[in-house]
Amino acid sequence: MALDKFEVRVSIQKILLGLVLVIVPLSIVGLYLTNHSDNALDASMGNHLKTVAQLYSGEISHLLNDRVAAIKLIAADPSVVEAVAAGNRAYKGQDESAVAGKLEKMNGTWSGPESATAVKALLASKPSETLRHYHEMEPSILRMTVTDEHGVAVAATAKPGRYSMAHDGIWETVYSGGKGDVDIGNILYDDATKSYYVDIGVPVTESGTQQLAGVALASVNITPILATYQQDSLGGGTKAFLVNKDGTVVSGPRTDIFARVRSEEFGAIGDSMGTLEGRQTGYMTADLSTGRHIVGFADTGLQKQYPNIAWTVLISQDEHEATAPIRLIGQFAILMVVLAIFMLTLLFVYYALHRQQRFADIEEALPSHSDLRPRTAHE
Repeated sequence: MALDKFEVRVSIQKILLGLVLVIVPLSIVGLYLTNHSDNALDASMGNHLKTVAQLYSGEISHLLNDRVAAIKLIAADPSVVEAVAAGNRAYKGQDESAVAGKLEKMNGTWSGPESATAVKALLASKPSETLRHYHEMEPSILRMTVTDEHGVAVAATAKPGRYSMAHDGIWETVYSGGKGDVDIGNILYDDATKSYYVDIGVPVTESGTQQLAGVALASVNITPILATYQQDSLGGGTKAFLVNKDGTVVSGPRTDIFARVRSEEFGAIGDSMGTLEGRQTGYMTADLSTGRHIVGFADTGLQKQYPNIAWTVLISQDEHEATAPIRLIGQFAILMVVLAIFMLTLLFVYYALHRQQRFADIEEALPSHSDLRPRTAHE
């Protein structure tokens, strides 16, 4: 049959040329798409890390603002307000120097057995029972003290460290010379409860007049907040850091809170975080000692109201791990480019050898010079 004799003959030259014409354009397109996909994936991962950072920072803001609101509620309790007012009335008619002398004397004996009677009366008072009731309702409040305008405790859940707290930094900030302002102190550690805490202070105002009468101070446990950032990884090599405005790590993987270790991530992106474009983007890529990382960030927004809480959340992930889903595609595209280059080289070699062979065949087919010489009569 005719079909039995059907043959397709294609020269190696055409095969190589066809392969090159197909592979080279596809390789170029593949490299472009891979590069585009890599950039798109970086942006996608960056936005994801930014979202995680915003969630974490929002959680911190919500928790601390919620605790401040709870302390304000306690400070507005009628029995607490009345105890503060009664404490202030006790100074009526007394000379300031006499009051100062009494406070100095009591501060000197407060740590000794002489204060036992005063401490017992303080802790057994009705306002102190009210504070303990709030403490039982909200265990994150480790202890609480309410003072009058001279810093003397009128209610407390436990014995205060000193008789008058008027010279404590946070008390002075909250009292603010009689103006009254909310404040949150620096992170401290409580040996008794083995927990990290911050002191939250709110003003106590007189009912009706809303004039400043005293100060309510509460030590609030923030260990659960900090524990979130002390994990080695959030998954997929992602790490979370809580850093201060100077770049020191407040809490992070295997980092001592009080060591004041500077964050490498913060050092790499700190300048960009301060720009409008950087804040709007919310993430950056940075070259760290362990390689290139994608870092998402979000400000807690607490610094405006509480200067000691100038915290920023950083969520960092190794770019190599983040781009793992498309790494094989990139390698395949590179393989195609190498193959295309090999094909081009092979085609070039083929053309060179084929051309030399053709020249040799032509020379062999041409008659020799002796054949072209005219013959004589004797020949």
